[in-house]
Amino acid sequence: MDTTNNSSPTGTPINDIECERTVLATLMSSYQSVIDTDNILDADCFYVTKHQEIWTAIHDVYKSGDTPDMVLVSAKLAANGSQLSNRDVMEICLGSAICLDLTQHALRLKELNLRRRMWEIGMNLASHSNNEVYSIEEVQNETKSKIDNIFEGLGNRYETLTESYRQLQERMLLNRELKDGQTLGTPTGFPILDSNGGLNGSDLIIVGAETSQGKTSFATALVVEAIKHGDGVAFYSMEMMPWQLAARIASMQSGIVSSRIMYNKLDIQEIYTIDASMEGIGMDKLYFDGRSTSSLESILMSIRQMKMKYGIKGAVIDYLQLVNVVGSKLNREQAVAHCARELKNVAKELNIWIIAISQLSRNNSSPIPTMSRLRDSGQIEEAADNIYLIYRPKENNRYPEPFQDMPTKGTAMITVGKGRNVGNTEFICGFKAENTLFYPLDEDKITQLKANFSFAPDPQDSLKEELPF
Repeated sequence: MDTTNNSSPTGTPINDIECERTVLATLMSSYQSVIDTDNILDADCFYVTKHQEIWTAIHDVYKSGDTPDMVLVSAKLAANGSQLSNRDVMEICLGSAICLDLTQHALRLKELNLRRRMWEIGMNLASHSNNEVYSIEEVQNETKSKIDNIFEGLGNRYETLTESYRQLQERMLLNRELKDGQTLGTPTGFPILDSNGGLNGSDLIIVGAETSQGKTSFATALVVEAIKHGDGVAFYSMEMMPWQLAARIASMQSGIVSSRIMYNKLDIQEIYTIDASMEGIGMDKLYFDGRSTSSLESILMSIRQMKMKYGIKGAVIDYLQLVNVVGSKLNREQAVAHCARELKNVAKELNIWIIAISQLSRNNSSPIPTMSRLRDSGQIEEAADNIYLIYRPKENNRYPEPFQDMPTKGTAMITVGKGRNVGNTEFICGFKAENTLFYPLDEDKITQLKANFSFAPDPQDSLKEELPF
């Protein structure tokens, strides 16, 4: 039955009460629906006063970072001083239909609100036009101003090249003010990466390597630099507890092996050393969500809540192949590709960077990492903005050109296999295995390492040179 009030110009303004109830019931049943309609709905989209109050409570709960279910919405109404009872909220939740495509219903309420505002202007125009106290110019100017106000901002989802270029100009001017080594993005601590902007909002960064190459440790090094800079980061690990990650960071900062920190009896001086090393790194800027699970939906919901509550600048997912797409009939490759695309979408939506750690498939004949070895999905590469590949050669192996004269002990090669806005590059950094610490090497240190390095040739190499075939 059509419950829309298609009234005459002199009757009740147009409205759709059942649509309002359906929208409210759906908002209190699905956190994603609140996200999808956040830029569409406001209190004025609802004609009924109590519906306006309920929507305001839903929005308040959502903005606080919580899921606006029936219980929390009722509590918020009470906190807001509303006379509505729990029964009023329950009656809407349990007595109204839930819709699958809420966006269309929200857009309908938005349009009806615009029609009501036009109706009010029309009624005002009719009244003033019939009263000679108002001049024709006054009536015209007032009516035009009110109509302009209705549509002001309706097109704010769109912008021209003019607005986009103005934003670019502002960024260019900001870049001119940067000192050497500074970046407008979140710094990584690695000069080559920072010279290309560091970690930037909307970027999906993949950190890939074979097992035990240090993927989590490298991502953690980037996170530590971010929180030192004052940028909030959310960390989602499918393998480690937060206190275990804390032990890794403490080891990286103090130089004391993480296994000793976690499992051995330390002397008091070592404890003082660890405590001192952790001071001033911005520990309150690194967040863990104990409620989130390994499901993609749970992680995305938590990231959005972290952004609203704490204003995080980035998030880390450790690691991509362990994220579950609940209820999906996708095969493993499709599921991983779906995860990568959704992480990219939320990074762009919230203007944050997201680091997703990914396994590489083994290739014993050619251990040097390549993007084609990203496990389970070739589509990870398509979704990613930047891909960092880690390579720590085994004993007696060399780095490829142009780093063949670099020692492999105590170092690692980082390859930017894909840089959507910065291009590709590669560099050698330091690596302390006992602390799983990646750190930058300056030119003097690299020169010194090269000077002290001598590679023991394989005896088979000289034998091969003597053979005529």
